[in-house]
Amino acid sequence: MTPILVRPAALIIVLAGVLSLSACPFSSDLPLGLPADASLDGALTGTWQAQDPESQQWVSITFVPFNEREYVALTHDPGEKEEKEKLWRVFVTLIDEERFLNIEELDGGNDAAWSFANYRVSGDTLSIRLLDDALFSSQTFRSSDALRDYVRAHLHDPRLYMSDDGKESVMSWRRAAS
Repeated sequence: MTPILVRPAALIIVLAGVLSLSACPFSSDLPLGLPADASLDGALTGTWQAQDPESQQWVSITFVPFNEREYVALTHDPGEKEEKEKLWRVFVTLIDEERFLNIEELDGGNDAAWSFANYRVSGDTLSIRLLDDALFSSQTFRSSDALRDYVRAHLHDPRLYMSDDGKESVMSWRRAAS
């Protein structure tokens, strides 16, 4: 299936903010894992950019290590009515060989929830796939372990990342020059 590049949307999260077709990203009160079990991925550290296919403006995300296990991410989207910068708490959870970002807006208030993105870094390209809510609609999870086990059981199910139009939502970022 060919990945599609879609218009940035400020409402969603960190990397997910740029994937907004008609699909709904999955969010949860629980992360996929615990920060205490996470470690930094050196390939992720730094600034990444993507171009909005409609406005042709560049959006960026910067991952800065906060401690030995977590990042603070800064997103910048000049395409919004008011240029917006947001801060996010991010850490990596491994499920089998797949890497997932646990993403929480730092200024999310009481409505803060975790969102999740599967990612891969290959050279100077960062590919992001959001978890879609389609497989989760009738599920409840009592723990991060239960949520992680459910995702593990569906790792090869294409509906884990599908948009409502049946295409896989992928966003490709390129590493910004230092």
